[in-house]
Amino acid sequence: MPQLDGGEVVNGTLPGRFDEAADRYPDQVISLPSEQETLTYSELQDSSRRMAAGLAAAGAREGDAIGVLAPNCAAFLQGVLAAGRIGAAACPMPLPMGMRDLAGYLRRTQAIVDRGRVEYIVTVPKLRVVTDQLTGVYAFDAADLVRHDHAPLAGARENQTAVLQFTSGSTAAPKGVVLTHRNVVSCADSISEAIKITEADAWGSWLPLFHDMGLFGTVTGLFNGIPLNVWSPVTFVKSPAGWLNQFLATGATICAMPNFGYDYLLATVPEDRELDMSHWRVAFNGAESISVRSVSAFVDRFARAGFRPETMTPAYGLAEATLVATLPPLDRGPVYEWVDRAALAAAGKAFPVAEGSSARGIVGLGRAVPGMRVRIAGGRPEGEVGEIEVTGAAVTSGYLGRPDGPFTADGWLRTGDLGYLRDGELFFTGRSKEMITVRGENVYPLDVEAIAQLVPGVYKGRCVAFVDDERIIVCVETALRDPAERQRLTDDIAGRCSVELGLSGLDVKLVPARTIPRTTSGKLQRLGMRELYKKQEAS
Repeated sequence: MPQLDGGEVVNGTLPGRFDEAADRYPDQVISLPSEQETLTYSELQDSSRRMAAGLAAAGAREGDAIGVLAPNCAAFLQGVLAAGRIGAAACPMPLPMGMRDLAGYLRRTQAIVDRGRVEYIVTVPKLRVVTDQLTGVYAFDAADLVRHDHAPLAGARENQTAVLQFTSGSTAAPKGVVLTHRNVVSCADSISEAIKITEADAWGSWLPLFHDMGLFGTVTGLFNGIPLNVWSPVTFVKSPAGWLNQFLATGATICAMPNFGYDYLLATVPEDRELDMSHWRVAFNGAESISVRSVSAFVDRFARAGFRPETMTPAYGLAEATLVATLPPLDRGPVYEWVDRAALAAAGKAFPVAEGSSARGIVGLGRAVPGMRVRIAGGRPEGEVGEIEVTGAAVTSGYLGRPDGPFTADGWLRTGDLGYLRDGELFFTGRSKEMITVRGENVYPLDVEAIAQLVPGVYKGRCVAFVDDERIIVCVETALRDPAERQRLTDDIAGRCSVELGLSGLDVKLVPARTIPRTTSGKLQRLGMRELYKKQEAS
């Protein structure tokens, strides 16, 4: 594996690296339990080559964008590899999150098709209800494509686009992140080196493959020739405890999920359940803000099952860096800082204090992985908040249609995220676009939400905070119907935020369960909820 030291050129392409692994480990198994599919590396290699030949016969060419619309199944992996084999870019497409908003989903998907200039889509029969309503595309069933005979193919080059990854839109409209083969291979090598993947490892995940965390985590496993176990998100959501049993039974050593996934496991796994987590080596935690409360509770709760503190691996990353930018050392448990909440928001200073009501807990996210560098804009001193900037071989060259991208004069990517460094460790404090400013004072929505979500009556802790016309709005999901109980919840949230944050004039809006919009990766959308709130207020 190439050694990465902050910018060294990485050789290889996505299908090329997979083929190397498939040639070494042809009988290694990829299991997709939710779809009741199992195939070997050799079978994935052969079927993706056949699919590529089928796409080429249909007219797909080098430089095209090939849509991949499928659940966590063999067809998805075949589609991503097949696109690279003809020198085209794979464009992972999100799945509908139910049929209640099919019209909205179709509008968003059509926008991806149009922006990405996607002409061909690899799909499966049960998603024809989607592809049949998209315009300007030719949709092909994966099963039909893999019946084609092998044919000479153009292949990919390192500087060509491997994946056109549309962001999940947690703070804005989805953007097409252009990721080259060099970006993808570099990211996988960075992760492999940082967590020291060996032949004894196995990957297990329920994350959607159309999301960067699910896709590039799986790709990293493929490059290393290790066993893969990929469930559907539905399997996890329906029964987190049931999924955990399946995950542990496979003997998988590496897994990744957002912070809410660990919360779900805490809430649903019975206290008396006998579990053996001793083989779980790396538990990536990322894709959304990481809670000190969640991390410490998970580590404490499952210690008796053999879950080691150093297994919990909080990460910082973003689609624009392919996936991961920082990770903690392998042999270290989670690191927390408690800082003065008021000084953090008002002055951007992270002053360490004792844990308490005036303190905010922040999880350390480690240091830059091999091949990446991280800094705070303006060269701010340790403990001073600023925009997080990154550079390295895994960082995109820009967005589709915006080749310049959000880069500094010296070529670093501006992430739009806020944070600070302490002894080289990165601490994330929030997103610049979501910072609440009222009467000249800054308030982190994370602080408001952290207080509100613990009040009894908040549905699964789901709430978001934002500002509207100089008022701080907290939208809270609840299943409470009794007017007195609802008033108690409203008063309790407003009162706690007043006492702990000094906020007055806080508006608490109670909404039914499952009202707050989510991104395709499951993150609550603050700005999406603000738009929904404004529409409701205007009507």
